[in-house]
Amino acid sequence: MKTKIITAIVAGLVLATGSAASAAEPEGWQFELTPYLWAAGLEGDATINGHEAEFEKEFSDLFDMLDIGGSLLGVAQYNRFLVWGQVDYFSLSTDKLDVEDQPPGHTLDSKLLLGEAAVGYQFDGFMEGMKIDVLIGARMTSMELDLELDDGETTSKDNDLADPIIVLRPSIPIFPSKIDGLWFNPTLAIGGGGDADLVYELFPQFQYQITDHMAARLGYRTVGYKFEEGDNELNINLAGLIVGVGLTF
Repeated sequence: MKTKIITAIVAGLVLATGSAASAAEPEGWQFELTPYLWAAGLEGDATINGHEAEFEKEFSDLFDMLDIGGSLLGVAQYNRFLVWGQVDYFSLSTDKLDVEDQPPGHTLDSKLLLGEAAVGYQFDGFMEGMKIDVLIGARMTSMELDLELDDGETTSKDNDLADPIIVLRPSIPIFPSKIDGLWFNPTLAIGGGGDADLVYELFPQFQYQITDHMAARLGYRTVGYKFEEGDNELNINLAGLIVGVGLTF
């Protein structure tokens, strides 16, 4: 199934980037550096040293019950060639878990450090002013999970994962005749087959160019993992609002 999904994405990229250029050709160096705040929720299930746990936090609970994560996005572009990277760190505490053979009320503490890097090329899209960045790279993940059981025992598992990813980053102008500098700039990344079975990211967002050298981003980011190793399994989905203001030059 994972291979079919990646094949379909690649085929879509070929179709989407097949049109001729109509906008100005990008020239020279361009950079972006944008820090984010991420209000991330957590849902999924995990098996840690043989103990199974399920957890879920609704979107409406994000600001009351979940920690705030931080992210940093960096992009360097020369003509149409791109280098893209993102680093995320966040710490989440999830209580009231359903743990197999245990009464409710347990907690799962998780610390995650995500690093993504990719290189690629910028194509013209199928409408005027649209650009599509197509990149290939890797995601590196350091993950620490601590599950507290009913008897007070804490069982832990640390994982360091590395997986190849394909990244698609369209930039679509919104009301260009009325609003200058407003873009819909979603990001899609999918991969796996290294240490994880599947990794993915969905990040629909709006970008507004406040000045020539300052841009704001607002979006909703979802990052997922499917991982299995011995008696340890992880199927999680982290999602929440992201807001950031960065430099462009």
